[in-house]
Amino acid sequence: MKRITSVSSMLLILIFLMIASANLAHTAPQSVTVNNVKINYIKQGEGDEVIVFVHGYSGALGNWKSVLELLPKEYHAYALDLRGFGQSEKPGSYQLTEMVEDIYAFSQELGIEKFTYVGHSLGGKIGYQFALDHPEVLKAMVLAAPAPAHDFIPQDQQAGFIDMVTSAFGSPEGIRAFFGQTAKPPSEELLNELINDAMMADPTAKEECAVWWVGTNLEPQLKDIRIPTLIVAGAKDDIPVDWGRRYANEIKGCRFEVLEDSDHFIPMKSPQEFVDLLTSFIGDVTKQ
Repeated sequence: MKRITSVSSMLLILIFLMIASANLAHTAPQSVTVNNVKINYIKQGEGDEVIVFVHGYSGALGNWKSVLELLPKEYHAYALDLRGFGQSEKPGSYQLTEMVEDIYAFSQELGIEKFTYVGHSLGGKIGYQFALDHPEVLKAMVLAAPAPAHDFIPQDQQAGFIDMVTSAFGSPEGIRAFFGQTAKPPSEELLNELINDAMMADPTAKEECAVWWVGTNLEPQLKDIRIPTLIVAGAKDDIPVDWGRRYANEIKGCRFEVLEDSDHFIPMKSPQEFVDLLTSFIGDVTKQ
């Protein structure tokens, strides 16, 4: 009897390990080379509904961990590290157009014909430009706390602001001090994640991205976006909610939602609410 029990236990352990290995293989980081840059990514789920997740400034694909855990498996999801960030290669050049073309080439290399673009913060500003440059591959676009599309810093103050941001994100101490001044500082756990992500990033990437984040005014072009779009803002974000509403009014038919209990870190702090809005929006677009 003991031998049968032992064998049964071993079989159960083996089955568990096989299942666990399959899940790990499904979500294990992979890479693809596009535009001569190796891009790190993970994927999960199956089905025809494809979503590509793009992180924010000094972030990495891990920023989407909580969202991906809650996303129904019938959605075929990809989350990538932008060039210069996370585990992707650091080629030394990080212009907005390069970020856009990397994502486009990523989709083409993986045979993705149509997808929903989901961007957080800086990934939101990249999303605006992507929708302008490559609308043919987009089914929809969902932006969580997108970075400002307009000139929110006077030109004569931009250099100082960029120096402040790059300096703050150049060390763990600087990042702690930076977020300690925000309206709703992140938890210690989230703060440590943000620090780890920022320390993986190429300093040149942080500097160049800060330049076009601050200095590129895309607001006049928002009226030309014709992709079904949802903008989600956090009521407690340091970026004014009215800015997100302002951008939504510029994009034809854009839906605008506010999460009252969230701030800038919507994917990390309000993942269930965000997933609910995301899947409902994609469902509505599919019905059109």
